[in-house]
Amino acid sequence: MTPRSWPAVLAAVSGSVMVGFMPIIARHLYADGLDAPSMLFWRYAIALSVLLIAATATRLDLIRAWRGGAWKIALVGATLGVGQTICFWESIRYIDTGLADLLFYTYPGLTLVLDRLLFGRTIRSQAVLCVAVILAGAALITVPGLRGGTIDLRGLAWAIPSPLIYVFYLAANSVLLRRQKPLTGALCLYSGMALAFGASCVVGGLAVPANAHTWALMVLAALGPGALVITLFSYSVPRLGPSSYAIVANMELVTVVTVGVALLGETMTPERAMGGALIVAGIIGYGLLRKPNAAPMVDEGEPMPAVVIAGEAKQSPSG
Repeated sequence: MTPRSWPAVLAAVSGSVMVGFMPIIARHLYADGLDAPSMLFWRYAIALSVLLIAATATRLDLIRAWRGGAWKIALVGATLGVGQTICFWESIRYIDTGLADLLFYTYPGLTLVLDRLLFGRTIRSQAVLCVAVILAGAALITVPGLRGGTIDLRGLAWAIPSPLIYVFYLAANSVLLRRQKPLTGALCLYSGMALAFGASCVVGGLAVPANAHTWALMVLAALGPGALVITLFSYSVPRLGPSSYAIVANMELVTVVTVGVALLGETMTPERAMGGALIVAGIIGYGLLRKPNAAPMVDEGEPMPAVVIAGEAKQSPSG
């Protein structure tokens, strides 16, 4: 990687590490009586209020950004972002979380395929090797924890689309976020998600945190794994591209294991230790083997991929 890409890498790693704390927070919120749609709505709504305060403090012209195409980012959040989230959370109602995680973490490999088909980039053998190492690490972490028995086909029906939708979510944002500031992108993505889950809660009912402890956890989920993470996401994705971000973001799974061992008393088995080491090795190896010109840069004069340029050219006459 080039030196100028390292801030984006650090942003992606930091964000994925913070997201790794979300499962333990969600576990407590569920125990306190919140359902998934309500938890997600409150998370996005509280995060939005913080992001709006930040936008006001920095004098961000949101109206101008919206007219300049930022509404498309909100649409991506309300469709692809919500779709991926619903698929994952529904899948773990019927199948083991480990199996759902394993299926979801196939998305780095899928991003390489999409990079080739959508952006016309060459898939390098080194990248394929690193993704294979990461997937092997994810398998070592998740497979030993699976319970025996028949796999519920309803769970598979929800789980299989999740990584596919997320790949398109990354690809769309890698293009749309280029034209906006990270804070604008964060606001638009969470606006779309909050509206979608808010509509869901209107239909299915909205659970409200019942005590100060639950509200404190909800605010924590909204600030760290919420507002800060989505801002780091909006900064790093357009600078790294979908495939590079997908590989770096696998630090989330390593964090989940570390948090489970450190805070929940889970056992650090040899399989988990080896799996975490493989994921870290795959990420580091990808960074070291990656060509300097492989990452799409933002506002630094580097040409966009041909497909992206064509898409931007079609939009330019209408503003």
